[in-house]
Amino acid sequence: MNKKVDSPDNIYTQQVKNLVDLVYPQEAGLGSVYEDARHFFSITPSLEDHAHDLKMQIGSIRQTQTETDKASQLKQKLRKAQVTLEEERIARVNRIHDVAHKLLELCEGDSYEETQLLSAKFLGTLMLQTRGKVPGFQRLHSRLKPLYKAVLTLRLIDRMFQEQTVKNPYLVEYKNALSRYDGNREVLEKWQSGLAVPLISASILQDIGLQSPDALTVLRGPENELNEFRVLDSEQRKALLKYNYHHTMDYLKRGLGIPKYIGNDKVEREEFVAFHKAANQFMIAVAKDAFVSKSGLGELLKIPQIYASIVLSTKPDYSRKELPKGYLLIEQLAKKGALNERLAASFIKIVGYFPQGFGITFIPANERGVEKNQYECAIVSRLNPVHPAEPVCRVATRNLTYIASGNDEVVNRARNLFFSANQKKLMRIGKDRLIEIMSQLSSDFDPEDVNQLVPPFWEPNDFFSYKKNQNIWNKG
Repeated sequence: MNKKVDSPDNIYTQQVKNLVDLVYPQEAGLGSVYEDARHFFSITPSLEDHAHDLKMQIGSIRQTQTETDKASQLKQKLRKAQVTLEEERIARVNRIHDVAHKLLELCEGDSYEETQLLSAKFLGTLMLQTRGKVPGFQRLHSRLKPLYKAVLTLRLIDRMFQEQTVKNPYLVEYKNALSRYDGNREVLEKWQSGLAVPLISASILQDIGLQSPDALTVLRGPENELNEFRVLDSEQRKALLKYNYHHTMDYLKRGLGIPKYIGNDKVEREEFVAFHKAANQFMIAVAKDAFVSKSGLGELLKIPQIYASIVLSTKPDYSRKELPKGYLLIEQLAKKGALNERLAASFIKIVGYFPQGFGITFIPANERGVEKNQYECAIVSRLNPVHPAEPVCRVATRNLTYIASGNDEVVNRARNLFFSANQKKLMRIGKDRLIEIMSQLSSDFDPEDVNQLVPPFWEPNDFFSYKKNQNIWNKG
């Protein structure tokens, strides 16, 4: 009898990792949203061409007995090809919808407050899988980004409903979406199918055109000889943008469509088709406007995308120090008129200055509020901070020793060591002692990295890799 091997992760972390694999697995052949798209781009066209050729042959046949028999055989082949195409389409739709519902199970709660907590938990769990600029970081960030954006999009639209700033006709139909927390099952199901699933799908598939052979040739070269994460020149960027837009829209319009109705009720079928057609058209409209920026609707995807491009950057010069600047880019673009200022401000209220899962170093205070001559480590663990620069964190160390039962604490700006002015308060910590401390807190710490006496942040990946430390979103 084989001995059961204990998982290194708790159940929630396993579920998040499994969901990432359902979207964009590390290895091919597992069945995923991204593999469905690659199949559509590379294999489906030949099957469509085959069906088209059969139609042409059938149409050219003369009405003789011999030719009629031949037509019958061709029609049978055509039906088989059409059935295959439809089955593959339904499978793609079912897959993306299944992913959307699994995501909702992980980031939606029974109340508004619980949903904010679970969303912070999901975003933080994704971020805590990362380790900074290590080999393979770009591939990992690419895999995490679609779901990261999707959760932020959901929270942004909820914030719009809360602030009553929704004007789009389709969205106005869902203006009472927050009443889904009042136990109204009908509102909940309508919101899930008509709004949440389309928005999640649009977020995940926002750049699915990059999986097309045209785009992959630009990124990887005709012989797969290039680094797809390299800095592209101007012509390559233009070509990639064109391919991404064209193939993404093609996939959303032809590769998906509405789910299959199951039942025999004619009226119910008509209602089902009308509802899902409208939801599908909304998904396409949001994704398209994220590219062309005409109606403003696409900013529901665009703002989370811009933010994620900093937090989960794939650029060669990626630096963890830049993570808290994600909000800054959103803020600057809004000031220049490139983003809706009100929507950008709402988004910043959700995320604050520090991303979920970011490692905060701070000066602790005693019971009387007097600052100690030491620092501790914490992890950003909540959305919607009262002040954007003062994150709600889960304390991860006591006397710079890991603890699994830390409390939640708002780290005010005056004690947050990310702000350089505060680092001067702790200059009495010696460099040798700092190296000793950091070596204990991080397995891949390099003493050469100590350019200052007090670290402005820390890497919590080692801490989070232990199952006992993965429930930092409990009541503490």
